[in-house]
Amino acid sequence: MRAGDGSATDLSRRALAIEVSPTVAMAQRAAALKARGADVLDFSVGEPDQPTPKHVCAAAVAAIGNGRTRYTSSAGLPELRAAVAMRYEEDFGVGFSDSEVAITAGGKQALYLACQALLDRGDEVLIPSPHWPTFSEAVRLAGARPVLVEAREKDGFKVTARMIGKAATPRTKAVILNSPSNPTGAVIAPEDLLAIGSMARRRKFTLLYDDTYARLGFGSSAGLRLQALRDAVGERFVVLGTASKSYCMTGWRIGWILGPKPLVDACAALVSHSTQCPTTFAQVGAVEALTGPQQLVRDLAVEYRRRRDFIHPAVAAIPGITCVEPGGGFYLFPNVSRYLRGTVSTSLDLAGRLLDEERVAVVAGEGFGAPGYVRISFARAMEELQEGAKRIAAFFSRREKR
Repeated sequence: MRAGDGSATDLSRRALAIEVSPTVAMAQRAAALKARGADVLDFSVGEPDQPTPKHVCAAAVAAIGNGRTRYTSSAGLPELRAAVAMRYEEDFGVGFSDSEVAITAGGKQALYLACQALLDRGDEVLIPSPHWPTFSEAVRLAGARPVLVEAREKDGFKVTARMIGKAATPRTKAVILNSPSNPTGAVIAPEDLLAIGSMARRRKFTLLYDDTYARLGFGSSAGLRLQALRDAVGERFVVLGTASKSYCMTGWRIGWILGPKPLVDACAALVSHSTQCPTTFAQVGAVEALTGPQQLVRDLAVEYRRRRDFIHPAVAAIPGITCVEPGGGFYLFPNVSRYLRGTVSTSLDLAGRLLDEERVAVVAGEGFGAPGYVRISFARAMEELQEGAKRIAAFFSRREKR
């Protein structure tokens, strides 16, 4: 369907330009095979395999029983806004007031709202790449232009201040940083974050800091205290966060924006004309997650490091494959370009063949702005990872002999 072809169902150019999430597309294909009885190992979706903690579920169920099923403020429950501010003070040493927090329907909506509130046509947004595809799509939906800044495998996919400084222009309205990164697991060094923060103040661009995986880092040091970064950036510092990964609450759709009050108020106004508010009892559950015991989060980081320490060397040992060791999160991003030839000339082709021949689902690097790579989620049980490693090795062994 083309815009303006006379049909009663003409779609807007905006809708026609949207690309379907490659992660969702592969997960749907894997699910269809599973529904037909196939033994599929799905390493495509970035979703914890652990259930939501029982005390969080109990809080939400109690909220329903107590009649907490009505609208909330578009900025979210006051107690949840306070809980988010408290959690960031305790975990990252940064102080935001409750009025500088807005609750959203997941991290994706937090990103979408921030882009809608900040960007105009003609603005440019720098996005280090390989990158989560929703970053660039959210920028385009706001009418602005995403500018991809290449992070190189030989440098461990690290984002540096030098990279950002070289790419920035007078049209740069914002920079999106994601640490640890989806899809590479790369962590931005504290000194580079501070340098980028100082650059944001000088050049007057907004720093959108997506910390979805920040609590799932594998480093031994505490790293940067975010107050130092906020002090460096000033009023152009915005944090985009979510309960999804750290608290195993992906389907609850609770995220947040922390930033200057005018931006937070603008985002809440946008919510008031779209979703009205995140689900009330899900917000109550999130209060419990943020204010209750935090051992789960620490245990998750330990568990994902254990899984990384198995799957990374297993994949990196496959002849012809190189793979940067992730510093956080739960993704591997191996380079499979050596195996792209003949009828399998792209990583899209290769991911399709891997699913067809070995029943292993991964996401092709094209979706992350990085052809020649695939993303493997290791947020799966160790038994699945062990079996998956065998199937992946067998697949590439056959291709090596061709």
